[in-house]
Amino acid sequence: MPTRKLDLKPNYGIDAPDLMRFFFIGGAVALAILLVVIFSSILGGILKIIVAMLVGVATIYLLGMGCFMIYGSKVMKLKDSENLLNLIQWSGKERVLDVGCGRGLMLIGAAKRLTSGKVIGIDLWQQQDQANNSSAAVLENAAIEGVTERIEVETADMCQLPFSDNFFDVVVSSWAVHNVEEERDRQKALDEIIRVLKPNGKIILSDIVYQAEYAKYFERHGMANIQLHNNAIRDSMLKAVTFGSFAPSAVSAFKST
Repeated sequence: MPTRKLDLKPNYGIDAPDLMRFFFIGGAVALAILLVVIFSSILGGILKIIVAMLVGVATIYLLGMGCFMIYGSKVMKLKDSENLLNLIQWSGKERVLDVGCGRGLMLIGAAKRLTSGKVIGIDLWQQQDQANNSSAAVLENAAIEGVTERIEVETADMCQLPFSDNFFDVVVSSWAVHNVEEERDRQKALDEIIRVLKPNGKIILSDIVYQAEYAKYFERHGMANIQLHNNAIRDSMLKAVTFGSFAPSAVSAFKST
């Protein structure tokens, strides 16, 4: 039985690190401009107040979004993944696929719930999607969590999965499918997920956008018991502050026999 490295903690990275850096750099620039406006005589009267208010709002928004991205990657995403994995009634013998496994969050969470089963994670390891994204990072996190013997990692495209039909009991994915830009290509990924899933197998697909698109596609292709798992209040707030570009929730479905 593999043992966990108790002196280390897994590192599941930061999502969209370039965007996070943009928020912090933009926030720092906005803060510098705000200080210049406040403490200089460049502007005066009501114009100074208006400009200071506008730049102040921009400063708060940019720095706040940067901080939220860290929270989302380091706290919220971990809690959401655990809650979603708990939706499955595990026997411990499942064969599981994690599509776009990143640094292994869902993959390792599923592996912890297995005894004789196995989890395979696939990814293309794009650095713009997740900081320091690599198969080596997955294996390091798996070793820390003591599940190395229950996982495999492969480099593969979700639009062309290298597995036979009806191969997996469970397919999971977290914040990955939206990275496929074209709708027709996302549909290819969904087709592949459905293809490799066994009859009566379960899909849990978590993402930050396109969840309604996924649910409708599953319905058109005969999936059963399609459910949206979200937090309505949180999602409404996040959509408001991100102009509709970020609202993490998940779609689950069963493959009909």
